[in-house]
Amino acid sequence: ALLDAMKNHPSIRPLIAGSEVKEYAAHLIPEGGYKAIPQLFGDGWVIVGDAAQLNNAIHREGSNLAMTSGRVAAEAIIKVKSRNGPMTKANLALYKTMLDDSFVIKDLKKYKDMPALLHTNSSNFFDSYPRLMSHAAQNFMRVDGTPKIEKEKNTTAAFINARSRWGLVSDAVRLALAWR
Repeated sequence: ALLDAMKNHPSIRPLIAGSEVKEYAAHLIPEGGYKAIPQLFGDGWVIVGDAAQLNNAIHREGSNLAMTSGRVAAEAIIKVKSRNGPMTKANLALYKTMLDDSFVIKDLKKYKDMPALLHTNSSNFFDSYPRLMSHAAQNFMRVDGTPKIEKEKNTTAAFINARSRWGLVSDAVRLALAWR
């Protein structure tokens, strides 16, 4: 529906009139975070965007990181070229230096431990906790004559029953340590 709406937009329709779809393409988005970033430069090449694993899965952002890394790469290449320098690994290291100074690497570095935490504890962070939070929100928003103190006790009991006190504290501490 969204693709059809875009294809039928007055500014797009004339551009694709008479065309024929040959294939659709898509790709997986890497979510390894800072620790999954590969070598970003070499003799005659740089890697940008999600090809460089520059994706912040925690904040669901990637396009802005891709565009910024592309801009930073272009600026680094222009600087090397303006000094009449060859596109060697040593000269293109400027790209990594400039990228390290940008928000891209600073943000990814801040959340460097989150992917491992979420992957090793995925059933809790992607199933148990969202379900418990949804139940808690429904419980607190429902007007049914039940006093809030009782709703709080029921919600707390549901969390403890699902994860135990130690499990809740352990998850909270590990989340806080990974988030810092």
